[in-house]
Amino acid sequence: MNRSQVNRKEMYDAVLSYFDNSPEKWSGIPKVGEFKNTLSELVNQINEAQLAQQEAQVFLSKNKTQLKSMIAQKGDILNDCIEAFALVTDNDELAHKMGATYSDLNRARNVDFIPAIQVIISEAEANKLVLEAEYGVTAEQVEDLKSNLDDFLAINGKPRAYRIASVQATKDLEQLFADAEALLDNKLDKVMSIFKRRDQNFYNGYQAARVVVDN
Repeated sequence: MNRSQVNRKEMYDAVLSYFDNSPEKWSGIPKVGEFKNTLSELVNQINEAQLAQQEAQVFLSKNKTQLKSMIAQKGDILNDCIEAFALVTDNDELAHKMGATYSDLNRARNVDFIPAIQVIISEAEANKLVLEAEYGVTAEQVEDLKSNLDDFLAINGKPRAYRIASVQATKDLEQLFADAEALLDNKLDKVMSIFKRRDQNFYNGYQAARVVVDN
C-alpha cells in the first residue's frame, strides 16, 4: 500500500474501533450495524490484498537466478512423483516427459525452461486425483509452483500464465479503497446523521474518527 492508502486504512480502523467501543449507542439502528459490518469486511479484504501484495514483492525482490533455482527444485520434486506414476502405469511417453532432473531444468535456457515447467504443471493437474491420493502430491504444492512461475514470468517481462484462486477472488487494493470510500460517503455518513441532534457527542466522536491523518 502507498502512504495515502495506509492513512485511509488507519481511518477505517478508527471508525470500526469507535463503533466497537460504544455498541449501546447504535445497536438499536440496524442500518448502522449493516454498514459497519460491510466496512469491516472491506477492511479484512484490504488486509488480505496487502498481504498478497507483500508476498509478491518478496518474490519479485529475488533475482532471476535464485527464483529459477527454486522453481527448478520444486518442479523436479513434482515431476519425480509424476514420473513414478507414469512408470507404474506403463506410460512411457509421460515418463519420458517427466525425466528432467533439477540440473536439467536449472541449466535450461528460459525459452525452454518456462514451457518445461508448464508441462509439469499441466500433467500434475491432468492427473490430480491419483497423484494426490497415491503419490503424495498436494494441491498446495502445484499452486505454489504456479505462483512461483508467474513471478518468474513477471520478472522476465512476460504476462503471468496463472492466477491463483485466492488472488483472483480478492479485489485489487484500489477498488477496495474505492468501495470503502463510497460506503462511508454515501451510506454510513448519511445514516449517522440520525445522531446529529439525538446524541451530538456520539456524532462528533464519529466525525473525529472519520478524519484521515496524514503521517
